[in-house]
Amino acid sequence: MSGKWLLLSAPIVCAVATCPAQAADAISFDVPAGPLNAALISFATQARVSIDASDPALRSIRVGGLRGRFTLREGLRRLLQGTGYDFRISRGNVVRVLRKHSRGAEPADTGQRRAARPSTQRAGGPAPPPEPIIVTASKQNVALADYPGAFHIGSFDEARSFHSGNRGSEVLLRELPNLTSTNLGSGRNKIFVRGIADSSFNGQLQSTVSQYFGESRLTYSAPDPDLALYDIEKVEVIEGPQGTLYGAGSLGGVIRIMPRLPVPGEFSASGTAAIGVTGASLGGDGAIVANIPIGQRAAVRIVGYRIMRPGYIDDIRRGLSGVNRTNVWGGRATFRMEFEDGLSIDAGIVSQDTASEDGQYTDAPQSSALTRRSYVAQPFNNDYRLMFGTVRADLGFGKFVSNTSYTIHPIDTVFDATPANTQVPTIYEEVMRVKLLTHETRISGSTDWISNWVSGFSLAHNINKIDRFLGPADKLEMISNVQSETLDVALFGEATLPLWRNISVTGGGRLSVFTRLDEFGIPLDEGSDEPIGPETRFLPTVALSWKPWDGVIGYLRYQEGFRPGADQLTGSGDEAAVIRLQPDEIRTSEFGIRFGTETGSRLSGGLSYAYSRWNRVQADLVTSAGFPYVANLGSAQVRYMSANILWKPTSELALELSGFRTTSYLDRPAPEFEADVEGNLPNVAHSGWRLAGRFEPWIADTKISLEGSVGYIGTSDLGVSAPFDIPQGDYLDTAIGARADFGRWGLSLEIDNLLDSRANRFSYGNPFSVAEGNQRTPLRPRTVRVGIDARF
Repeated sequence: MSGKWLLLSAPIVCAVATCPAQAADAISFDVPAGPLNAALISFATQARVSIDASDPALRSIRVGGLRGRFTLREGLRRLLQGTGYDFRISRGNVVRVLRKHSRGAEPADTGQRRAARPSTQRAGGPAPPPEPIIVTASKQNVALADYPGAFHIGSFDEARSFHSGNRGSEVLLRELPNLTSTNLGSGRNKIFVRGIADSSFNGQLQSTVSQYFGESRLTYSAPDPDLALYDIEKVEVIEGPQGTLYGAGSLGGVIRIMPRLPVPGEFSASGTAAIGVTGASLGGDGAIVANIPIGQRAAVRIVGYRIMRPGYIDDIRRGLSGVNRTNVWGGRATFRMEFEDGLSIDAGIVSQDTASEDGQYTDAPQSSALTRRSYVAQPFNNDYRLMFGTVRADLGFGKFVSNTSYTIHPIDTVFDATPANTQVPTIYEEVMRVKLLTHETRISGSTDWISNWVSGFSLAHNINKIDRFLGPADKLEMISNVQSETLDVALFGEATLPLWRNISVTGGGRLSVFTRLDEFGIPLDEGSDEPIGPETRFLPTVALSWKPWDGVIGYLRYQEGFRPGADQLTGSGDEAAVIRLQPDEIRTSEFGIRFGTETGSRLSGGLSYAYSRWNRVQADLVTSAGFPYVANLGSAQVRYMSANILWKPTSELALELSGFRTTSYLDRPAPEFEADVEGNLPNVAHSGWRLAGRFEPWIADTKISLEGSVGYIGTSDLGVSAPFDIPQGDYLDTAIGARADFGRWGLSLEIDNLLDSRANRFSYGNPFSVAEGNQRTPLRPRTVRVGIDARF
């Protein structure tokens, strides 16, 4: 056989008794989403057949994967649906994948067919994948057409992950208006979903958003690590709270990064290199991806990258230019072994180091000046390590998934704390060390009378230690240290039952038992630093959905979430004492509608409205002198409405419009904030929208991709009370891009901040002078990136 056969040994293997003897036999499939050629390899391995895929265009078409038990013919039909390809099965279960003719008739195979153009319905643009979108974040593989809640997806084909992956979370923030964040810099930001924002400052509290890499939890009480999105299949955002399925810390929702898995039996390599210009400064990025088979049932997938972001802030006092340069080094390695009957084992490591030489804020009186005056440098380092192992199995009655992960996450931050009256250069340094151990085991499936169900057990153990130092660079002294330790153990379950015709009800709950201990590095009264708990919480969810027509679903949903309460140290010396804050909790009711969810729909979109009551809001704050502390802000209500519409008038053109409106109000402030509170929650824009377009024509045998977007981020406030009630936002975010795909290689051009705006994204950069109200974080100046990518 020629090298065009995907599984050379399959005809021999199929002679033994363990192989499907007939195409009508049912086979258990677990084919991951990805390029069609890789999906066919996985399909062939699991079906033990040979597949002739001589068309090189298969690698540029994405499919949504295949899971379940199907016959060989039904499995192929589902896998190839919407791709423009069909199949023929010849004697010996040899499968040929052929391009469909417009009249539907398949010609005889000549063995020398011209490479067909790949489908223009590819991930990475506004159009959804041709296969039905699966909400994997539901932990039940529910189709988007059936999911009773607000959900967003950002899909990446190989080319897009190469030319956009260097921007990390910025890609998501631009394309998904329901996401907002602080803007201290890469690896320092807090991400918020659906207007559920507690504070603009970092500290010891648990995040309001749960972030995952595949099945592994990325963070618990640390800022977004801002992982580069090279070799990523998709990113899912499921709006919260998601307490039932994800537990504490998912008040706003869940962000789930789904990497591409290793593909057994195939060697492939690809890479990218680019040069970027920001203002007059040069930067660049490069990445390489390799899939290395180990026999026919195992493979290792390796990703390595380096990103250099040029600085654009000048420090006048120190006479330095471009001080905020940032360097990122990263890599991932995943090993996968596939066994019989849907059993697989994954093990891997994720590593990324982010180093910024200085802060990215300005303090110039002129709003357009990219300058500030500092006495010392303010570097930042975020070193992230994640190790994980995942076992998946098909139990017949359901899917089994068990994941264990361990994270080591040191973060070092330096601020200029020089007093204005003495002008003696003084440094404030914060050294954070986070260790996170998580485990989850769950089983999911469906029956004749239950559409989908999931049940599982989870554990999270987080240790967050923060040491703080103050003084001249050569005489730093420790001023405080605190270690927060949280243990959360839970049982959870959720199920969807059809009620009548097209009406279904979803219900579930999570029983969580947790303890938290905050230890301070000073003597305290006996018993004042004893662990809190154990405490028990039950987090229910209930939803009602109705599908009146194909591709249309309306839903009502109620959800809850919480975060364990923290300790706050007050006083000093003999008067030092600990105040224990109560856990904050959120209850959300929402309704929404989605349409156009059926495959091939030219018009799709949705509308949702959510009302949240957030009690005892905990927040990391800073004093007017710049020192951090934890407080209870009081209780708030958040009303959030969002809408989006996607129109594909032709197979080459897609237009998308999305927007949101938020009303947040601290209607019952805590006594210490009652006098001067402004009312609005911090860092929540009142409104925002985004208009994007993508055009993908063919010129001869070259595919051209043209895209552009303009988004508006409305006004928000840095904090809830004076002197931090400083406005920010109210700006346009613009970008255009183009790519030429020549088959095995491509060229790309991107321009960010097309209007070269100096608008203020974030009114904070240094806690020791923020109260003066002069700090601004401008948009990165117009940046042009020219890149090349290649596949081998």
